[in-house]
Amino acid sequence: MRHVSYAQALEAAVFEEMQRDSKVYYMGEDVGVFGGAISKMYSLFQTFPERVMDMPLDEKGFTGIAVGMAWMGLRPIVEFMYPDFLVLAMNEVAHGACKEYWLSNQKVPVPMVIRSAQGIGSQCGAHHSECIEGWMMNYPGLKIAVPTFPEDAYGMMKYAIRDNDPVLWLDCRTTIYTEEADIPEKEKDALIPFGKARVRREGTDVTIVAWHKLLKDALAAAADLEKQGISCEIIDPRTLIPFDIETVLASVRKTGHLVIAHEANVRGGFGAEIAAQVTEREAGALKAPIVRVGTPNTYIPVGMVEWQIVPDKMDVIRAIKKTLGRDLLEEEKGQVEVDGVAELKKSRPKNDEA
Repeated sequence: MRHVSYAQALEAAVFEEMQRDSKVYYMGEDVGVFGGAISKMYSLFQTFPERVMDMPLDEKGFTGIAVGMAWMGLRPIVEFMYPDFLVLAMNEVAHGACKEYWLSNQKVPVPMVIRSAQGIGSQCGAHHSECIEGWMMNYPGLKIAVPTFPEDAYGMMKYAIRDNDPVLWLDCRTTIYTEEADIPEKEKDALIPFGKARVRREGTDVTIVAWHKLLKDALAAAADLEKQGISCEIIDPRTLIPFDIETVLASVRKTGHLVIAHEANVRGGFGAEIAAQVTEREAGALKAPIVRVGTPNTYIPVGMVEWQIVPDKMDVIRAIKKTLGRDLLEEEKGQVEVDGVAELKKSRPKNDEA
């Protein structure tokens, strides 16, 4: 096993796939000598300079090039500095990448990966902090991967590159350099197929489905609540499309309570889709209404104040106690944000007000 950071795990996966398959290309803005804007992948350009392609500030243009490459049998990986910029290339993604396999009567696969890192962490404000899975899930043919931990990033990226469908790969900006784990040394142990969730923590009182930043917050919340006699089961979906609803349903049948937490806006977020599926298929197993946790329907401000807008561990704790019908403890009510960033989100807009 190799002990690496999330960024190193991702670099290793891409490097090994480029080494294995000469049809794999890596392209985007500043991905060459600079190593990439999201996480540094210096080894790619140093080893495969002819297949690491620095592109101009033209998301529409280079995404269209990548789609054409995929149509012709190559396997491009396209890096976007920020997922917000994907809107500039939506015609190429939605109409070029997602529909071609169907329009060609299943004769033209589109094996490409579109990679970016979403959420807060850059302090760059509204044009650089969106979580986009909610507005990208409506394009049939596009798979959406949301790994949070290094071992998943490694195995799932290998799978994504080999997949014949277009994959939207979303890293979590706040965990790229902080998370560390062991990844396999041998190829046969590496691949992690899409569509299979992982139970990160077993519990009996409440099911929590979360990914990226909110998955880390949920794990921290569960550790705190265990001291109060509340047992949380935490599910990491790893991919949103395909989504492993069966693992979620099995957990809900056991606990009878469900909290869904994500960094994206509550309104129109993927949490609403999960809640709908659970309600349609297992409403009788629920002992209380489903509670969703997410960012209010507003934009992310510039600077450290961004931490005030998005949900955190305390928001997850409140949601858990709400669905369980329990009151917050006094110390929870007055808890101050970590690192003195700000007082508890007293003035943050509610979801129905923003």
